[in-house]
Order: sequence, then C-alpha cells, then structure tokens
Amino acid sequence: MRRACKVTLKFATTTKRRAIRALLESYRGAVNFYIKSLWKTPGNLDKITLARLEDSRLSKRYKSQALKQALDTVIATKKSAAVLGKAAKCPVFRGAAVLDAKFVTVESGRGSFDLVVRISTLCKGKRITIPTRRTVVVNKWCERGAEFVQGCALSNTGIVLWVNLPDTPDRLGGRSLGIDIGVNKLLSDSDGNHYGTEFKAVRDKVRRRQPGSKGRLRSLRERDQYINQTVNQLPWQSLSLIAVEDLHDMKRGKSRTRSKSFRRAMAPWTYRRVLNRIECKAGENRVCLIKVDPKHTSRTCPNCSTVSKLSRVGECFDCVACGFRADADFVGAVNVLARTTQLPTSVESVGQTRLVI
Repeated sequence: MRRACKVTLKFATTTKRRAIRALLESYRGAVNFYIKSLWKTPGNLDKITLARLEDSRLSKRYKSQALKQALDTVIATKKSAAVLGKAAKCPVFRGAAVLDAKFVTVESGRGSFDLVVRISTLCKGKRITIPTRRTVVVNKWCERGAEFVQGCALSNTGIVLWVNLPDTPDRLGGRSLGIDIGVNKLLSDSDGNHYGTEFKAVRDKVRRRQPGSKGRLRSLRERDQYINQTVNQLPWQSLSLIAVEDLHDMKRGKSRTRSKSFRRAMAPWTYRRVLNRIECKAGENRVCLIKVDPKHTSRTCPNCSTVSKLSRVGECFDCVACGFRADADFVGAVNVLARTTQLPTSVESVGQTRLVI
C-alpha cells in the first residue's frame, strides 16, 4: 500500500531554489510542447515522438519523462471527456514534475535535518542536495515499517514523497458500520450519527466563487480539507468492516428528479474524493471496505422492506406502508449495512450484528 506525504523546501538555499525553478520551467515547457504535439499528431513513448522536441535544456532522460507525463495527461483528458460526453480541449500543464529513481534519491539525514532528497538538475551529472525534515505524517508511516520510494513529485512549494506500507491483514475484532454519503450532511452512519453537518455551506461557498479565481482555489482547498477532517472522525479504531455505496454517474444526465437547482448543488460535491478518502483510511486502519449497489438504499424501509420513492421527502423518510419515520440518510446507511451483511433489514438486527468476512 502506497501513501504520499509532503515535505518542505524552505531549508534549501536560494541557489538551490533557483536551480529547482529553472528545472521546473524547462520541464513544464517540454510537457506542454509534447501535449500540443500529441493533441494534433498521436505518438508513443519512442524515439520518433521524443525527437519532436529539439531545442531544450533538458537531458534525454528528462525529455523522456516529460513525454511520458504528457502522454498520461492527454490520455486522461480525452478519457474524462468521453465519459462526460463533452468535447475535449487541449490541456495546459502547470503541475508538479513526477520523477522516478533515475532523477531522485531519498536518504536519511543527520541531526535536525533527518531527511535528504537529491535531485538531478539541468547540469549533466550534477545533483542538488535538499535537506528537509520528516513531518508527523512521515514519522507515523515510518513507525509502521514504511519504506521510502525512490522518486518524488517536485513543485515550487514542496516535494511529495511516497512510502510503501507493509501489507497487513484486516482487523478481526471490531464491529461493522454502514455509511451514507450525502449532499447536505456529508456522512451518516448506521448508528444514527451524522458527520460533516456543515458541508452544505462549504459546498455552496465553492459554487459562489468565480471559476479560475484565487477565491475558488481557496474554497476548493477548504472543501477538500473539510472532507478529510470529516472522514477522520469516523470510529476507525473500533471497526472491522465498513460498507459504502458504490456511487457513480451522479452528475450526469437530466431527469425530473434532477432539476437545475439539484445539478447546481451537485457540482461542487466530489463524492469520488470522499470514497477515495474512506478507502485510504480503511487501508490504514486494517478495516475491510465493502462497496454495495446504491439502488433504492434511501427508498427502502428498514422496518418492512417496502420500496417507494414516495417514502422519501427531502431529508425525511416516512414509510408509506408501515409509517416508520427516520432521517433519510440514516435509513440509507442502515440499508447499506444490511445489504452488505445480507441480513434481514430490521433496525434492531443491523445495529447489533457483525459479519466476519
């Protein structure tokens, strides 16, 4: 299992930072050149495509890495556009340079600078040594026996390193929990707890900001941080199994149930990021993660199993058959767990029964 962690560049000298900026400028220029070239004329990771870029300060190895990152960017952009059913536009690369062991060496340091990263520069055969410090996250992984991957993602503001965690079996002792991911309340569980109850305000803040503005970027970072903090609040230490809905295509298509206001509310809702964060935390805490079909989880009565769209009105669930009333997100979480454990969907049994898989 691989995890990413960011370390600072602030301990590098001015000369070394200047060398990093020069490297990134040349590298991004090469990536954008290859992106434009591949967008017009398809190519592969070969000598013919590599030779399209002639004037560059980069070495052949760096040019090859830039071509590889450009290919990945073009393929991902066209694939995403095809899934969304939109016309693809030629992307512009402004991100970090993803470098492997050919360019980067990660070593243990000495004294207060307990981590050293050596990176190849534009000067052939010369590497700059960047002293830095392990963060709390890095120390946490190292205590679990993690090993550094020789490589990094280099940007102007920091270095993202990767560590490989040893494989560990899922936890046997613990309980099961069902999770419903919502638009207003970010998470609701089968115990009746709600997490991220202020997500609606965070979500609407993103929508109000002008696309491409600094305010938009700040609100996106705030949203992502809010998602991470909310997922961290789940009782991971007491769980052996967690069940979630396998959500997909939530933002596509128009129907009577997807009004303009609903689609506007859904736009800043990145349920895939929530699912990825839950998957990440489940792996870290040795919790078995099960994804179930989300169909009718919020329309099925957990008391009598009646399925009706009339039972749910907004965030309230009122069964048209037996009169059972509860929060709709709680009902969804109960049904998610019941569908996972394949038990009768009764409120009492779902909360007290644990399934060992």
